Amino acid sequence: MSLSYAEPKFEEICQAIDASGAVFSADLLRRYHLSLKTRRFVILSGTSGSGKTLLTRVYANAVNANYCLVPVAPNWTTNEDLLGYFNPLSKKYFDTDFSLFLRRAARAYASAIDVNEEPEPFHLVLDEMNLARVEYYFAKFLSGMEVLTGAGQAQVTLFGNDIVDLTPNLFFVGTVNVDETTQGFADKIYDRAQVIEVTHQRDEVASRIEHSEVKDALMSIWDAVNDVTPFSIRIVDEINRYVTAAAHIGVPWEEAFDDQIIQKILPRIKGTDIRLGVMLQRLNDITANRFHRSNSKIQHLSYGFHSNGIVSFF
Repeated sequence: MSLSYAEPKFEEICQAIDASGAVFSADLLRRYHLSLKTRRFVILSGTSGSGKTLLTRVYANAVNANYCLVPVAPNWTTNEDLLGYFNPLSKKYFDTDFSLFLRRAARAYASAIDVNEEPEPFHLVLDEMNLARVEYYFAKFLSGMEVLTGAGQAQVTLFGNDIVDLTPNLFFVGTVNVDETTQGFADKIYDRAQVIEVTHQRDEVASRIEHSEVKDALMSIWDAVNDVTPFSIRIVDEINRYVTAAAHIGVPWEEAFDDQIIQKILPRIKGTDIRLGVMLQRLNDITANRFHRSNSKIQHLSYGFHSNGIVSFF
């Protein structure tokens, strides 16, 4: 069996992603495609639910790449959390999904080169990589990736003589949520990566709304909040499902949508940004005499903001 790999043309990649049902602009796909080719280390940043992880998966599928998603835990503090560790009692090395994938990529590369074929790509994704301090758990691998980018090949030492090659068929992506629960990055992390903010344009959001009766109201709300507290396509998809489920038990769409404003959109509105006052007034105008429970909550938030300058949903 041939080990040769042939990457699809960029136009074919975009067509495959569109066919998957994912909503990403041609501009974003182009930037992600070229960034992987330029650096092999890409950071996708954005709000929760903006589609960062989805982009990594649908792109990997489109280019027929091997794919591994590794979620970061907030308690990661050492390189061993990422790469595994040697147990001196059992005399065994305990791999992680991350280190096992590195080994697979290295073996695939060596096998392909031995028969003068193009090696298949391996996309390794560290999800929500700033939940823990990146400098604590990522230093050893980051140094290896920097060497790989410059020299075309590098190694990372797991323990003693257990050394894994970092090969040119390995591409690394980190997703970063931008909110108050995450850790900041040192400049050296950004310096060593291509950084892309994943956002969605207005027409992309509108195209995702399944219920025509909901579209005008939801897009009015999107216009009101987007500059300050944008919400993602994931939220749009959840609203679609909620309104559909509500219709099945005879709940009018206005009542179901009122639920969703309270449950999915208003909890994101918090802080002391001076633009919140104008935003809350716009939301008040949209919901007045139409979405009564949401309007009552918005008035409460507005009162809190104007009395102490702080918006808190709870």
